[in-house]
Amino acid sequence: ISQNPLVYQNMVIVASQTGNAGLVAYDKQTGEVVWKTGKLPGETGYTSPAIVKVSGEDHLVMASATGGGRGAPSSPGSVSGHDPKTGALLWSYEGWQCKIPIPNVTELGDNRFFITGGYQAGGAIFAVEKKGGSYAVRETLKSEKFGTHIHPAILYEGHLYGHCSNNEEQDGFVCMDLDGNIKWETGRKPSFDKGGFILADGMLISSDGEKTLYLIEPTPAEFKVLAEAELLDTKQSWAPLALSDGKLLIRDQEQMKCVQVK
Repeated sequence: ISQNPLVYQNMVIVASQTGNAGLVAYDKQTGEVVWKTGKLPGETGYTSPAIVKVSGEDHLVMASATGGGRGAPSSPGSVSGHDPKTGALLWSYEGWQCKIPIPNVTELGDNRFFITGGYQAGGAIFAVEKKGGSYAVRETLKSEKFGTHIHPAILYEGHLYGHCSNNEEQDGFVCMDLDGNIKWETGRKPSFDKGGFILADGMLISSDGEKTLYLIEPTPAEFKVLAEAELLDTKQSWAPLALSDGKLLIRDQEQMKCVQVK
């Protein structure tokens, strides 16, 4: 009900996350099942499957939710890497847990990845190392402070940027280096809560999650606004942004606008 399908080569890959199938690949022309995995660890999350590079190879990455609660036994989720051609499990990382994962990983280079989520999950950096014909996962960082709720963090010149306000914390837009040091955070002034944000031409374009769109210079020195405009009328603008040829689509739960970004 929430993920994007992933088109890969001759397949469409969907995160079904049922008791019988976690990931399923269909032939994009006929709809025939090409492969499917067994149930993913933990419970259903909102993460969309994604393709990343590990040692120059394509890996299919998926995150599943921590299960349990209300008297049920704990059931850890995972961030897992699969062969996109067969669905075979290549590696799994359980050091980071989130009860409702939404963003997928951000690639950091050198086979390193950053995973983050809301609900006090924070974020973590891990590396996937190829050893012969197998893979090993090594955790390199945990951060309780940097946790984006809906959208994946953006990496720019050695720093991560993201909206770190959620149901429990109101840290706003946050910049963190890859050693876990927070460079700045906006808190509630201005507040950034679940809005979409993208990187284009070396600048961050970001909704504040409510009415206003910001153009921000991504620098660890300070939170630097280049321009802003109030575009929407409601208080839940959580959708991803889409930019093409200078035209930006922004929407909330009641309206959608296309604006020229110059």
